[in-house]
Amino acid sequence: MLLFDHNVVKISDFGLARRVGQADVYERTRKGLLPVRWMSPESLFYSQFSQMSDVWSYGVFLWELVTLGSTPYPGLNTNDVLDKIKEEELLTCPPHSSDVV
Repeated sequence: MLLFDHNVVKISDFGLARRVGQADVYERTRKGLLPVRWMSPESLFYSQFSQMSDVWSYGVFLWELVTLGSTPYPGLNTNDVLDKIKEEELLTCPPHSSDVV
């Protein structure tokens, strides 16, 4: 998330964006640091990126907003985060959030 003058906020991917073409899936072929806490299971475990994985990342971003800026999977190291995602243990709604969420 980038903050600009006059309360302008923009969402950015810092270089992970790619044209996906007909298959609508981008496979990562280069190694490097990744934002594990914001990545979908298929991106983490199969290096596949799509509109669906973008929706997952956006959901984590929304969770950050609802939790007033908390880090996803607080108190866990990267390996523990990977285990949680593999076991399909999703982020929980904070106590102050609406039941509709």
